[in-house]
Amino acid sequence: MAEVLEPATTGANGVAFELDRFELADGERFEVNGRWFGVRGRRFIRPSLTLVADDEQRRLLADLEHKPWAAEDGQPWEAAFPCAEDESGWVEAELNVAPDITITLPLPGSARPRARRRGSSPASSGARSPTVGTSRRRESSESESEATAPPRRPRAPSAELVKARREAHHLQRELERRDAEIAELAAELERRGAKLEEVSGARDAAREAREAAAAEHDRLVQARGEALKLRDEAAAERNAAGTSRTEALRMRDAAMAARDEALAERRTAIDSRDELAAQLDAARAAREEAFAERDAALDARDRVAAERDALLGDRDDAVRLRDGAVAQNERTVAEREALAATLEQLRSERDDAVASRGAAMVMRNAANAPPAFRRESSRILHFLPALVVIFIALVAAFLLHII
Repeated sequence: MAEVLEPATTGANGVAFELDRFELADGERFEVNGRWFGVRGRRFIRPSLTLVADDEQRRLLADLEHKPWAAEDGQPWEAAFPCAEDESGWVEAELNVAPDITITLPLPGSARPRARRRGSSPASSGARSPTVGTSRRRESSESESEATAPPRRPRAPSAELVKARREAHHLQRELERRDAEIAELAAELERRGAKLEEVSGARDAAREAREAAAAEHDRLVQARGEALKLRDEAAAERNAAGTSRTEALRMRDAAMAARDEALAERRTAIDSRDELAAQLDAARAAREEAFAERDAALDARDRVAAERDALLGDRDDAVRLRDGAVAQNERTVAEREALAATLEQLRSERDDAVASRGAAMVMRNAANAPPAFRRESSRILHFLPALVVIFIALVAAFLLHII
C-alpha cells in the first residue's frame, strides 16, 4: 500500500523544496510532488532519485511522462521514477535535478524496521529447542513493544556525506558525457577504417585488371607471332601468287593495329593503377587526419575541464562581490534616512524661527503705533507694518515650498 509523507521543507544552495507527497505507487514507481522556491533562471536536467543504504546505492531516472521538468517558484512540480523490483530496505533517497541541486528525502515507510537482506536467515532456523514456547512468547512480547513504541526516524546523513555524494554524481555524469564523446570518435574511426578497406578492395580489383591486361597483351603478342607466321606464309605464297600479297599486308596491318590497341589498354591500366595509388594515399592522409582530430578532441576536453574550474572560481568571486555590494547599499540607505531626518528637523526649526520673527514684528509695530488722532489721518501708514509682515510670510512660505 502506498504511504504518503507529511509536507516538509528542505533546501540546498539557496534553493528550497516543499515536499507535498512522496510515495511508492502500486509498487512500481516512486512519485514525488512538491513546490520549488528560489529556482528562477535555473535549468533543470532529467531528475534522478538515488536510493541509499549502508553500503550500496541505486539510481533511478525520472519517467519521460512529466517532461519538461523545469520548475517555477511556488508552482506544483511532480516526477515519477520507475522501479523494476522491490525497493524496500533503503535508508533514504536523494533527489537530484541539477548538478548543484540535490535534496535529501525521507523514504516512504522509512520509520519501520529495515527488511532482512536476501540470503540471510535467523540464527535459529532449522534448529529445535526445548524452550520454543518461551522464545515465542518473548518474540510476541517484543513485537508488541515495537508496535507500541514510537517510530524511530532514520539517521540523517551528514553534510559532508551529502556533499561527497553530490560531487560523485556530478563526476559520474561528466564521465558518462566524456565516454559518449569518445564512443563517437571511435565510431568515426571505424567508418574511416571501412572506407580504407573499400579503397584497398578497389586497389586489388585494379591489380586484377592489370594482370588481365597483361594476359591480354601476351595473347596479342602470341597473335602477333601468329600474324608474322602468316606473313611469312604469305610471302612464300607471294612467290607462288602475287595476288595473295595484298591480303598478307592487310593482315599485318590488322595485327599491328591490335598491338597498338593492346598498348593503349596497357597504358590505361597503368593510369588506373596510378589513380588507385593516389586514392590509397588520400585514404592514409584521411586516417592521419582522423587521428589528429581525436587528439584535438582530447585536448579540447582537458581545456573544457580547466575552463569549468576557472568559471567556478569566477562565480565564487562574483558571489563575494555581490554580498559586499549589498552591505554597502544597506549602509547607504541608512545614511540617507539619517540625512532625511536631519533635514526635516532643520525645516521645523526654520518654520518656528520665521513664526517667532513675524510675531515679534507685529508686537513691535503695535508698540510703535501713533495716537488715535494721528491714526485717523494716516491709515495707510498704520497698516504698512502689517502688510510688510504678510509679504515676508508669503515669501517665506514660497521659499519653503521651493525647498
